[in-house]
Amino acid sequence: MRLVSIRLKNIKSHRDTELTFSPGINVLSGPNGAGKSTIFEAIGYALFGVSAQDFVTKADRFLSIGAKKGEISVVFEPADGELYRVTRTVGPAAKWLLAKRQGDDFEIEEHANLQETETRIATLLGLNNGRSLADQFKLVIGPFQNDFLGPFVIKQPTARQNAFDQILGIDAWRRTYDGTKSIASAIQSRSEVLKAEIAGREEQVAALPERVQELKALKVGEQEKVGELSARQAEVAEVSARIAALDGEKGRLDAAQAEVQALEERIGSGKEHVASQQTLVEQSRAASVVLGSARAGKECFDRAEQELKELRTKEQAKLQLERKKGEIEKELSALCATRDAEAREVAELRQGIDADAVKLSREELALTEARGALQQEESAARRGLAATEAALAGFKSLPLLQIDTRLPYLLTALDRQAALAREAGDKERTVSGADAVRRAAAEAPALKRQLDEVQAGKARLLGQKQSLLEGKEKLSAGECPFFGEPCRNLETGGGADPFSDRIARLDREISQLEAKSADLAAALTAAERAANELVAIETTAADLAKLEAEKAQLEREFAERREQMAPKLILETLNAFLASTSLAQVPAGAVVLDLAGTPAERREQLETWGRKLKTLAAKVEADLNREQAAAREPVLAVERKKAGLDANGNELGRFRTELSARKERLAVREKAIAARDERVRELQETLQARLGELSRLEDVTAQIARTEGELERYRKDRDTFIANEAAAEQLAAHQERLERYQQRLLQLQQEREAKHGELESLKQSYDPARHDAAKGAREQLLGRMATLEAELAGLKENARRLEGEVEMLTAMAEEVRKKTAAIGKLARQGEMVKLLRNQVFKNVSAQLSERFREEISFRADRIYRSIAESDEELVWGENYQVVLRDMADGAVRERSDDQLSGGQMMSAVVALRLALLQTIGARIAFFDEPTSNLDAERRENLAKAFRAIDLGKEEVTEHWYDQLFLVSHDVSFTEITDQMIQLGGDQEQGHSSV
Repeated sequence: MRLVSIRLKNIKSHRDTELTFSPGINVLSGPNGAGKSTIFEAIGYALFGVSAQDFVTKADRFLSIGAKKGEISVVFEPADGELYRVTRTVGPAAKWLLAKRQGDDFEIEEHANLQETETRIATLLGLNNGRSLADQFKLVIGPFQNDFLGPFVIKQPTARQNAFDQILGIDAWRRTYDGTKSIASAIQSRSEVLKAEIAGREEQVAALPERVQELKALKVGEQEKVGELSARQAEVAEVSARIAALDGEKGRLDAAQAEVQALEERIGSGKEHVASQQTLVEQSRAASVVLGSARAGKECFDRAEQELKELRTKEQAKLQLERKKGEIEKELSALCATRDAEAREVAELRQGIDADAVKLSREELALTEARGALQQEESAARRGLAATEAALAGFKSLPLLQIDTRLPYLLTALDRQAALAREAGDKERTVSGADAVRRAAAEAPALKRQLDEVQAGKARLLGQKQSLLEGKEKLSAGECPFFGEPCRNLETGGGADPFSDRIARLDREISQLEAKSADLAAALTAAERAANELVAIETTAADLAKLEAEKAQLEREFAERREQMAPKLILETLNAFLASTSLAQVPAGAVVLDLAGTPAERREQLETWGRKLKTLAAKVEADLNREQAAAREPVLAVERKKAGLDANGNELGRFRTELSARKERLAVREKAIAARDERVRELQETLQARLGELSRLEDVTAQIARTEGELERYRKDRDTFIANEAAAEQLAAHQERLERYQQRLLQLQQEREAKHGELESLKQSYDPARHDAAKGAREQLLGRMATLEAELAGLKENARRLEGEVEMLTAMAEEVRKKTAAIGKLARQGEMVKLLRNQVFKNVSAQLSERFREEISFRADRIYRSIAESDEELVWGENYQVVLRDMADGAVRERSDDQLSGGQMMSAVVALRLALLQTIGARIAFFDEPTSNLDAERRENLAKAFRAIDLGKEEVTEHWYDQLFLVSHDVSFTEITDQMIQLGGDQEQGHSSV
């Protein structure tokens, strides 16, 4: 996996910056404020989803000044042959988009939300481990510059442990242990609550059988009531049927009476409609007579009215022709006057343009001749200036001017030689007493054998003494140790004490051996201490050999670099250059260098020599600059003259342009005069046509007067015709409607007679008394039914109540059973939680921490030794404390925290961070100013360590990263990087690997 490129638009100091990265080590260099750290922040924001507020207090401060929106695009290669581009904007409605390379373009992937985008990117980066990309970047992969030491320098052990547990991802176990603390008590509390609930409900569940029997009795009574209610409902149905038949008879009687009454009313209304319609028929007949007498006059009026409309149209046309005739005459008069004046002005302008054209030709010829003469003068002046510039360029390529770039390497080498000399002196003093220590250490095996022999003899004597004491004890009890029977010597009183002398002799021998053993032990301890010192001395001797080899290597490199800066070479090349100029030669004494003495003395001689050469170079360069300035003055004079001629040429060009414009304007005006002449002819023709049309419309006014008289003569006949026309047209319709009304009136009268006969028949068949008796019987039956329904409703209500109680008690019994089972389950869960907390959660975090620390310490120690070049051992101790171990006065010494210098702590943190990145599997990493608090030697060693890791040297660590990004001002990194990116000055520069 590697980053290919990044582009920033309106991000802090980067208005539009695009950088390309190479595999391996990339170093960003440049002055403060050039935006080096911003590059890392932009990668964290776009690729890892870090919030802009993590870099600045407000998101809008992540934008360039005055910008409303910014954008960051990062192209990365998760696997060979695959390219992806992630783009994230800054500002309102910010977007986070991932696109895959398809052919020559990037095709955006569709994601439901930002979480899905982050998951997809984490998978491509190989960092989909359950933790957010932002946390992984901020804590491990790319810690911010101010947080580089971060948790490593936290004083409180608990706070430091919590921070690194979070970084390593093992804090979840401790949080789980703390989070489950309240689960056991919650389980116990829940069990107590369930027990209390069960205790209060067992008494209620005991009444369940009694409620079941009571419910059965209610069901029997309910069935009896239902049977009686059914009988009464049958009787009510029979009575209701009789009442329905009587209701039908009464309804038909009432309906017949209503129909007779309605027929009477309709017959009266019909008679009124017939009389009204007869009146309308008479009126229509009278209007038809009047209409016939006025028809002829109305037709004459219509013809006159149509003729008048046509005459009015002709009158309007005549007025319009007269108006157009006046407009044409007015336009024709004005156009003729304008045409004559324009023709006079055009003639005058033509004369002036011809005179100016002749003058312009003469001035352009003179300007061409002056430019030819000036060109020859300019060529001579520029040849002189080019010679001085070539001399200055040649001077800058001389070895004399390369002192500033080569001298620092020599000074650094001398500083390293001085440090090696001091370190070698310390180690030589340590090695000087090796012979005496070696002799003392050689006695250790013999002393060990003698001590073992003495201790073995002492053990034998102690065994003999113990046997004598046991024998003495048994004899004292009167028992023979050999025959296992009472001692006869003691019985007779003739036995002597054979043990005391022998025990006393053994005690003396044991005391002698103990004294000898103590002397031998002391001698052996001294010999073993000498052996340990010998190991340290031999290690120091090996280190001393390495130092001598490094000193020899440094001396060879110093000689090689010094050869590149040989005074003879500098003098010869400088004087050879000066010979090609007008400057004086430099004497040999000006560049003499005779290095001798200690590295410090040689450094002082080099610095003095460098200052002399710088002074000499500055003097020569100043002389060359003066010659160049003198050679530039003729060129400037020519350029001033040339500028004057160019100004005259420009003025003539403007005059020619103006003359062309005047000619074009004159041509336009001539065309305008021709167009006006054409317009005059058109207007004259149009005027003649309008006069002919007016002559044909002269008698329109007289015709209009005659037609208006005709209209007045026939207007009365027209009004009479219109007034009676509508009534006459309705005569047929009124006659048809009158006939229809008369027929309908006759039908109604016949229907009234038929209904009277039907009404009399219905009155004879209907009996009101029988109808009332049936209604009374039904009322009595309905009352009894209501009583039965009320009683039945009461029984059902009681049954529902009992059913509810039975159901509630049954559910309560089931709930008691379930809660009893739940209490047992909670008890088992409580035991399981207790087991997990005490046996798993409590221990796994510490075990994981120990394993991580062991693995990281192993890797970090090798890296630290390469950076510090010391015998100190780096250990990541308890609570993640940084510890350095070494030998001091023959004993192991441990230092940590405030006992470490700033350089030691920074070196240790860099080593631990590199090992930590390797352990978690990160393939890219970012280091912002990792050389802070490091001296020159440690900075150089750190650069070598980075390169050793990149090459996979086993003495440091295997190659584990694809890309490493560094921000540094240190020149130590220039020779080990795969790419040096310069910001704030020169553009990106590529460097080959060393």
